[in-house]
Amino acid sequence: MGPQTEVKSIEFRFEGKQTLEEKDLRGKIGLTARGSLVGLRRFFGFLPFVSPVGVHPFDPLELQRDVVRLRNHYQRSGFLKAEVSYDVRYDAEPDLVEVAYVIKEGPPVLVRSLRFAGDSAGLSFPPEVAADWTQFVRRQERGVERFSQDQQRNLADTTTRWLRDHGYPFAMAQPSASVDTAADRADVTVRVRPGMRARIREIAVTGNRDIPARHVTRQLPVEPGDWYNAGELEKGRRQLVQLDLVRLALFDVPRTSADDTSVVVQLGITENPPRLVRGEAGLSSGGGLSGEVDWTHRTFLGGLRTFTATASAQTGALSFETPPQQLYRLSLTLFQPYVGDRRLALAAGPFVEYRDDLRDRSRAVGVETSLVYAAGPLRSLTLGYSLSHRRILDYGFGENLDPVEYLPILGLADSTAAGRLGTLRNRSAISLQGSYGRLDQFANPRRGYVLRPRIEVTTPGGFNSAEYLLLDIGGTAFLPITSTIGFTLRVGAGRIYPFGRSLEQVDQESPFVSLLRLGDVPFTAGGTRDVRGWGSQLVGPKLPEVRRETEAGVTNLIAERYAPVGGLARLLGSAEVQLPLPGFSDAWQTFLFFDSGRIWTPDNRFALNAGELDQDEYFASVGAGIGYETVVGAIQLAVGYKLNPSALDVRSPQGVLEALEEGRPLSSVPTKSRRRLHLHFAIGSSF
Repeated sequence: MGPQTEVKSIEFRFEGKQTLEEKDLRGKIGLTARGSLVGLRRFFGFLPFVSPVGVHPFDPLELQRDVVRLRNHYQRSGFLKAEVSYDVRYDAEPDLVEVAYVIKEGPPVLVRSLRFAGDSAGLSFPPEVAADWTQFVRRQERGVERFSQDQQRNLADTTTRWLRDHGYPFAMAQPSASVDTAADRADVTVRVRPGMRARIREIAVTGNRDIPARHVTRQLPVEPGDWYNAGELEKGRRQLVQLDLVRLALFDVPRTSADDTSVVVQLGITENPPRLVRGEAGLSSGGGLSGEVDWTHRTFLGGLRTFTATASAQTGALSFETPPQQLYRLSLTLFQPYVGDRRLALAAGPFVEYRDDLRDRSRAVGVETSLVYAAGPLRSLTLGYSLSHRRILDYGFGENLDPVEYLPILGLADSTAAGRLGTLRNRSAISLQGSYGRLDQFANPRRGYVLRPRIEVTTPGGFNSAEYLLLDIGGTAFLPITSTIGFTLRVGAGRIYPFGRSLEQVDQESPFVSLLRLGDVPFTAGGTRDVRGWGSQLVGPKLPEVRRETEAGVTNLIAERYAPVGGLARLLGSAEVQLPLPGFSDAWQTFLFFDSGRIWTPDNRFALNAGELDQDEYFASVGAGIGYETVVGAIQLAVGYKLNPSALDVRSPQGVLEALEEGRPLSSVPTKSRRRLHLHFAIGSSF
């Protein structure tokens, strides 16, 4: 070995039980390794998201220091008799070493007793909090097992936090321990100094320029006269910094403000500039290059009220699907964060949009309003109302073809029974949706769950082109398997019940047309963020999209893609395992998934009864992907494989169109195995 010798790999070998996470142990050592896939990383090193190989010299002195660091870490973690050694293997030709730290943890020091004590005057609490204190002590006794420095700090923090949440602004807690090294047992005492119990006499706001102080204090869950509660104040601080105008909010309780029974809470505010322009960009498989620009007035008409103008564009450029889906939308939104109560907020405003997607090519104008009750993070209830007027320029099933022309081409109805669709769609609907859950972190959750139920119903009065009741619920659960491997489970179910105008012609026209009358309401599935393995909205019933081409005086019918029909019921499920990418940084991640879904129509009045075209089975796919976290969001590339494709999924739209025209069975159309595969790509957000 010499000064050019490098570390090829570092591993941890355990003799007996392993208690501490390997990820934490790696953070305590000084030596670093080159890792795997060195050749690929050097070849692609010019890419900004590929971690460089770097230089990883082998230093025998650093190895000795690592042994000491690991031994000290184990002792601080309650393993006083831990033994740490090393094994180094040298390969002369590439001049590389493989380092293995050999660890024998030994028995841990366990907590034999835990006691909370006050000063010489003893430890007692008022009757209204005494029961809570007793429960707190019992929880700590059940939760403490291994004695460690981290455990002592946690005891001090949790005890101090409990006291400050129950009216003691200047409380302190200091643990100490007596360790029996022969028996590997520890007796822990937490010395508690509650100090005075005080109410809030005043909440003094400083640093506010454009916000009246009362607009700030009314957003807090406490007010003058309440017992001091640090937890509720922290909850209010987090809610304040979520407001557009508030950049920073900090609480302080000066000891000099205390009298015999009360204190003054000082709230320091740092404001953002009153106006903001923000832009975002993304790329998705179906919509291609997308962007959004917001202009926000953060103190519109005074206070915390905001006004936002948003322009978004899904251009279709660089789309993976042909033809791409386009959407252009302009909206104005007025947001009022306080509506009689700090937990109530109101958002309302008009919008105009143009879209050209799988369903139709159309223009729309409308108004959207939401009244939100937010009891806490992921615990909210939203009452919404939407009013829209949409003009259909072209239905998605055929270029300038009305169903009375389109369905006879496919042999699904004759011209007298197909039914006609108007070009105007009006909708006035009330919705109630909620969210309930708990996550360890919002940006990249590893543990927790979220439930999102939704009810929507059209309003009476004759404005609606179609009337319905929609019930839907979705849920996601996150579970860490190890420190680097995670598991995600997603489920969803929904049902639509048409009534009123939706039923007026249901027995007199094709069920395809009856479903189309519902507009955007019928359920669909499939796509990059849904049932992967299928294109956007293409799980379940679909038909070839037909367009006419005239060449040399001859008109031909062409079909290059499928258009979704949708259904009145859906059931979705997805299981995904996230894995690290060996040799790369934590920003890289791979994942394996199993997605499934069913779109069907249990209402016989709307049943398609079209044989193989119904495609109302439960479909499933498997696949794998890779992702990378960037400053503009995650880049994800995935490939899905259809396990049980429908008759249309493995046949070209043109072949299916010709078979339907000629009255031939779909089995006469050759299948293409490559149609089982579907590539999904996304960068950042898609709008």
